[in-house]
Amino acid sequence: MFVLRRLGGALPTLFAVSLLVFLFVDLIPGDPAQILAGPTASNEEIESIRQFLGLNEPLLTRYGHFLRGIWDPAVATSFRTHRPVVVELAERLPNTLIVSIGGLVIGVVVGTLAGIVSAMRPGGFADAAITVLTLAGISMPIYWLGLLCIWLFAVHLGWLPAAGASTPAHFVLPILVIATRPAAMFSRLVAASLTETMGKDYLDTARAKGLSETRVVLAHALRNSLIAAVSVAGVQFGGMLGGSVVTETVFGIPGVGRLLVDAVSRADYPVIQYAILMFAVFFVVINLVTDLLTQWLDPRTREQERPA
Repeated sequence: MFVLRRLGGALPTLFAVSLLVFLFVDLIPGDPAQILAGPTASNEEIESIRQFLGLNEPLLTRYGHFLRGIWDPAVATSFRTHRPVVVELAERLPNTLIVSIGGLVIGVVVGTLAGIVSAMRPGGFADAAITVLTLAGISMPIYWLGLLCIWLFAVHLGWLPAAGASTPAHFVLPILVIATRPAAMFSRLVAASLTETMGKDYLDTARAKGLSETRVVLAHALRNSLIAAVSVAGVQFGGMLGGSVVTETVFGIPGVGRLLVDAVSRADYPVIQYAILMFAVFFVVINLVTDLLTQWLDPRTREQERPA
C-alpha cells in the first residue's frame, strides 16, 4: 500500500513537470525550423519545415502530441535525426548510469569508511586529514577537478584516456571525479551520526557483553547512523544524474547529459522535453527507493505509515 500511495502521489507531480517542461522549452530562443534549414534557406523553405514539424499548430495541440509521445514512442521523434527520441535516449543512457552509479557506489563506500575512522579516532591525525579532504571535496567544482585530473592523469602521466567512452578505462576518471562530492558528504554525515550514537545506552550494554569497539560500531551503531545517510544518497544520485551535463561535457562522454546540451544548441525540442521528463521520473523512483530503504533500516517509520 505504501508503494501504491507514493506512486499515486507522484502522478500529479509528473504531470506538472511535463507541463512546465513543455512550456519552458517552447520559450527557448531560436526557431528550430530556421536552424534546420540553414542560414541560406528561403522563407518558403523555413515555413515548409515549420509545417512539417508541426510548429504552426496551437500550443494545446502540440502539448497533446507531446503527451501522446510518452506511450507511443513512434510519435516522439527528434527534429534533427527524425529518429524516435526513446532510441536516442536508450543509446546514451547506459553511459550516464555507469558514471552516476559507479560514482555513487565509490562515494558511499569511501565516505562511510572515512566516517567510521573519524568517529572512532576523533581529534587524531586521521580525523584531521579526513576533515581537510572532505572540505576540499565539497568545495571544488566538478568541472575544475575534472580538468585538473585530465591534465595530471591523461596528459602529464598518460595513465588514463582523457575523453570518450569506448573502453572501461575511459570511465575511471569521470567516476572518480564525480565520487568526490558524495564521499565527502557521506564522511561528514556518518562521522557525525556515529559520534552521536556512540553514547547510547544500548551500545554500553553491547560493550559490557565483551564485544570489541570495532564490532560495536559495525554491528550496532552503524546501521542506525546510515538511516540519514540513505536519504542523502538518494539526493546525491539524483544530483549526479542532473549534473551529468557537466561531467559528460568535460570528459567527452556520449551520455544523456551531452545529448541534452547538443539538443539545446540545435533547438531539438522533443529531445530536450523527453530527456528532462526522464530525469524527473528517475527522481521519483529514487525517492521511492530511498523511502523503502529507510523503512527497512528503521522499523519505526513503518509504524508511522500504518493507518490509524
